[in-house]
Amino acid sequence: MKRSLFGIAMKMLFAKKQRLILTCIGIAVTFGLIIVISSLYSSMERSVQDTINKEIGTIDIVAGYSPFKGQQENKLLTKEQISKLRSLEGVIESGEAIQLFDIALNGIGRMDGINYHAVEPNELARNYYQFTRELQPEEIVITEELAKRWGVEAGDTKEFSISDDIVLKKTVGEIIPNYTSGPAVIVHIDAIRQQYALGEVANAVYLILADGKSANAVAATIRAEIDADMDIALRSESTTFVKEMTIFRFIAIGLGGVLLLVCILFLTSSYKFMLLGRVRELSTFRMIGATKQIIYKMVMMEAAVLNLLGIVLGVGTGILLCTISTWFIDSMMGIAVNNVEIDWKVIAIIAVLGWVVLTLSVIRIAVTTATTTAPLVAVRYSEQQGLNRASGWIAASLFIIGCVIFCLGSLDLISSSERLLITLLGGLLAAVGCILGTGYMIPVISRSSGWFIRKVAIAEAYYAVKQFVALRKQNSFIIMLLASIVTAFIAIPVFIDNLNRANAEQVLREHITPIVITKRPVPMSSNVVEQVRQVNGVKQALPVSSPHAVLLGDMDYGRADPKWLQRNSNPPEHFNKGTPLYNTHQYQWIGVAQTDLKLMQQMGLIKGEHKELSSGIVIQPEYAKHMGLSIGDSVYLQRTSLGEKLEQSELPVSSVAKLGFTIDETLGLVDYRNSKASWLESEASTGSNELAPATIYVQVSGEADIVSVRIALQELLKDDPLIKVTDIDSELLRIADQSREQYTILWAVMAIFVIVSIAGIINTFGSTFHAHRREYAILRAIRLTAARLKSLMIVQGLLYAIAAIVIGMLAGAWIIIGIFSGTDEINGWTINWFTIALPIVVVVVISLLVSILYAKQIASNSITEELTVK
Repeated sequence: MKRSLFGIAMKMLFAKKQRLILTCIGIAVTFGLIIVISSLYSSMERSVQDTINKEIGTIDIVAGYSPFKGQQENKLLTKEQISKLRSLEGVIESGEAIQLFDIALNGIGRMDGINYHAVEPNELARNYYQFTRELQPEEIVITEELAKRWGVEAGDTKEFSISDDIVLKKTVGEIIPNYTSGPAVIVHIDAIRQQYALGEVANAVYLILADGKSANAVAATIRAEIDADMDIALRSESTTFVKEMTIFRFIAIGLGGVLLLVCILFLTSSYKFMLLGRVRELSTFRMIGATKQIIYKMVMMEAAVLNLLGIVLGVGTGILLCTISTWFIDSMMGIAVNNVEIDWKVIAIIAVLGWVVLTLSVIRIAVTTATTTAPLVAVRYSEQQGLNRASGWIAASLFIIGCVIFCLGSLDLISSSERLLITLLGGLLAAVGCILGTGYMIPVISRSSGWFIRKVAIAEAYYAVKQFVALRKQNSFIIMLLASIVTAFIAIPVFIDNLNRANAEQVLREHITPIVITKRPVPMSSNVVEQVRQVNGVKQALPVSSPHAVLLGDMDYGRADPKWLQRNSNPPEHFNKGTPLYNTHQYQWIGVAQTDLKLMQQMGLIKGEHKELSSGIVIQPEYAKHMGLSIGDSVYLQRTSLGEKLEQSELPVSSVAKLGFTIDETLGLVDYRNSKASWLESEASTGSNELAPATIYVQVSGEADIVSVRIALQELLKDDPLIKVTDIDSELLRIADQSREQYTILWAVMAIFVIVSIAGIINTFGSTFHAHRREYAILRAIRLTAARLKSLMIVQGLLYAIAAIVIGMLAGAWIIIGIFSGTDEINGWTINWFTIALPIVVVVVISLLVSILYAKQIASNSITEELTVK
């Protein structure tokens, strides 16, 4: 009996070959997409971690004493402190160093722009500083930039001084790529200890923690048990780490959530059509005497075999998509990166869990429908069933919760890094609410679009709309799937385009002219500007000093925004707690840089209304708005010392203009010749009334080649290694190359999703029309001509496409708003309308093609053939 029952079940399963194929395709596409998404997610995580490691290394905690802080100057960790730090619970790897030992040991640096580090040459130091050899006490490791400056190669001997009375003679053991903003020398820590007759001391200990160990907890232990004043830097709190991980979490939550929703709807729609036919057949078995237990066993056998076939095809599809992704990434990168690795353990887990979940789901749905409903009713149960009110309440609740979360995230009550995730979560919930509420939007969308189609082209639209609305519970799954695809089609390219644009705008902001010359940490000589102006091809050069933080005093804050004042009120470090000037709105910091304002105006870098520029201060529109200032108002700049006023100058606001080279709204400009600002504590002011700039913005003559001018300037200024000359095109290429692999992986996700989506759309439409073959045959039996049947099916296909496009665009809009409302780095986001037109064209064209093909197939068969149970 068991064998006979299994044989009947298999015969019924394989008898409907087209239904079997469409269902297996749905399962295979779903699990293939899940597998490739998980692989690409791992690839993106590795790429982000590589970027973070290149920028800040792999060290979790750096503890010690900074040579730059006054109370810690020349302070070193003792042997006992080093031992305690390296033996802390949770530390799996550690190392010690004397960072910037020329400053730490001498009290003053060489001012030559070189970073001197003495390190313990273990594996941790090699990974952190990116050198490979076993560093010996008589050797040094230097960066490429310093090798060019010194004119040495690996194996050469070099003498260099770290103080007036100490000269070191070392062999260049290795030359490494530039890992810092300046050249660097790495020395064996024992050599420096011996040179200075030190014991086992250091000023920094590097710690790597075990997985799951909290860096904040270890930092708290250090302050509690070793030294409360110790300087502790956490990798997880660095700007680079926070930024990269925020973007990665966004990609994982945002795009991953959309793609996961597509996967779920792929499965749901595939099984919906399969179960629709099975309910009829199972109910027929009940009418001829089959018990519920027999039906249960038949469904269990069919589900187990069907899901096994689908999972096997899904694994194969996933491997194929991973191979395509690898090929795509390799071709885009130009090198074989082998980034999309297939984790067979993950694939096995996905396959087993997927098979179990699918089998149990099919058994429950099919058996519940077929065995709890009267046989005659069950034949039409799935089609005539109304909308579930619970799903409507869930959709409305998600939409409302999403709107509330989005509004809370937009109120600037939380940090910028968390605000992005909050607004994104709100946008996602609102988008999911829109998609789940599809059944309630179908009548409005279909009737309005059906009326238009009927008036413009096809008279059969009336009957198509009636059937479409009547079966909206069943149709809602199809439209939700198509809407999710449209949502992803819109959201992913918009995000990638705007993130690329944001990175490019960062370069454009720093390069308000084609060429920029900078020097850190000390400014350039004032005669450098004239030398630059004499170079062939240079049209004009604008010097700008480093910004200097000063206080605003004696101001009327009645017109200022109190909330902005509260958020931007930082206690001045010059004031002691308890003094009248500490932590008060009446004394706000403002950044002031000196430049030639008239020249800046002539170069077109200051736009808008202005008065006499040279006698006043230029502030930015955002700052003017928050402080309630306008042109002609007075700003009081004052010096302070331990809470006492020293000097104060009144400067009129001569212009309110956007400064393209900064996003800091509190930065203002004054003319370097203005006597009222001559007291600014800045090295930009010189006794000869000339400006010593930190930055020079260079405009190039129209006929000159930018690269040639940059090379000429580099040749002119090559004697000063601290001066850097960059041009906008080279910097754009550099920024693009830094994130090239991550963007390539994102485009690989998009490419795979396009392939899968097209296959999914075709499969979904095919399953839809296949499930209604009997209905179409009955319509033909009551004298509906083949031509009118084709028109009816085309209208139904268009209704699916129109409803999916409208709902998908609504959901996509919520996700996009959630993305760009939560970050200040992507301001003024734009939408390439091609990304809107592409999903519309794809969905409409595929719906028309599939509708026409199925209409021809159904119309070509006889009514008897269509009504026959094959």
